[in-house]
Amino acid sequence: MSDIEIPESFRGRPYAERHFRQIVQWASAHSPFYRHFHAGGGVPPLLTREILQAHNEELLNGLPVTGKTSGATSVPVRVHWGAPRSRLDHKDNLSYAGWYGGVLPHAKIVALSAHEKKDNSFEVASPVSQQLDFLRARIRIHGAKSLISYPTNLVQLAQHLRQDGQTIPELERLVCMSELFEASQEACIAEAFPNARIAATYSCTETGMIAGRCPHNPDNYHIMAHKLGVEFLNADGRPCAEGEVGQIVITDYFNRAMPFIRYAIGDLAAPVRCECGKIELPALTRLLGKQRGLLRHPDGHYVFSTELSPHIRDSIEVRQYQVIQHAPARFLLRVIARDGADAAAFEVRMRELFTLHFGVTTELVFDWCADIPRLPGGKYMEFVGLKDPA
Repeated sequence: MSDIEIPESFRGRPYAERHFRQIVQWASAHSPFYRHFHAGGGVPPLLTREILQAHNEELLNGLPVTGKTSGATSVPVRVHWGAPRSRLDHKDNLSYAGWYGGVLPHAKIVALSAHEKKDNSFEVASPVSQQLDFLRARIRIHGAKSLISYPTNLVQLAQHLRQDGQTIPELERLVCMSELFEASQEACIAEAFPNARIAATYSCTETGMIAGRCPHNPDNYHIMAHKLGVEFLNADGRPCAEGEVGQIVITDYFNRAMPFIRYAIGDLAAPVRCECGKIELPALTRLLGKQRGLLRHPDGHYVFSTELSPHIRDSIEVRQYQVIQHAPARFLLRVIARDGADAAAFEVRMRELFTLHFGVTTELVFDWCADIPRLPGGKYMEFVGLKDPA
């Protein structure tokens, strides 16, 4: 199509312009969905998660499902990748390991319902003590130097070790995957694994690895811009200024089997110029995770989970927690308590915290429970907003 208009974010960037135009031309000619979705020319409209879910079959176009999301939005997205696209993502993961010194012998603690079961993998839903037994065996017998898991699970492992006055100094690297890695989690994890550098990837099932944490400036994540076009759009749909948080919109340049063009994935972050001088890729910062996990103030504005999470997570009474917003001024706080926890003192502090952020009419109900389940894909949602499944 000669009348394809390049999004403002990509204008003046020859590589991005060329590859964006190529994938749009391909999709317009070969994808039944894009033939009508972008029939009018101009800048292709945003592909939202809701549109994708409603037209998933049409986007698959008869191809087999090679992956699907965890279903955090209640309806999993089904995806097809061809072998060349899978190889490209594998290459990116190897390249990212190179930023930290190369691939190490590793162990994985993940949800085996969503990941291939191998000798070096273990089920994340298992008791923490069993996970640590598995990890120590992999270190002792197989020389594991790295552990790959979810940030929330690494925190639980670290808390268990600290409670017993133990550390695991043999590990040289921890790789956080799938979930948002928050700066407030780092100190807890580092204390239990004192010799491990913490890497973190930002990825999704639909497009694979999107960015990797900079080993030189850990506040930033470098974007895999050779395979993905990433836009940061503000509330007016315009490109964000540097440091301005906006919604992330992704175009996969190379998945011609099931194109993702201007896919509004539902995450928030800000573009940034990383000053590391080591990695020649654009970067993002202030990665805030899913819009659907944000909490909403009664007056309508969003409250970021990072404003609440350190106060809850670092409480001496708490081993694990989950906040569920049922209404703008009504919340459920699920808590797995530490031994000897003073529940009354914790509840007083939390009521003060939620009143500060949501107003004096806030209703906060507590559920002191024994277990908080993960999603089917292994992710753990600490904050469940109004549009999320409870």
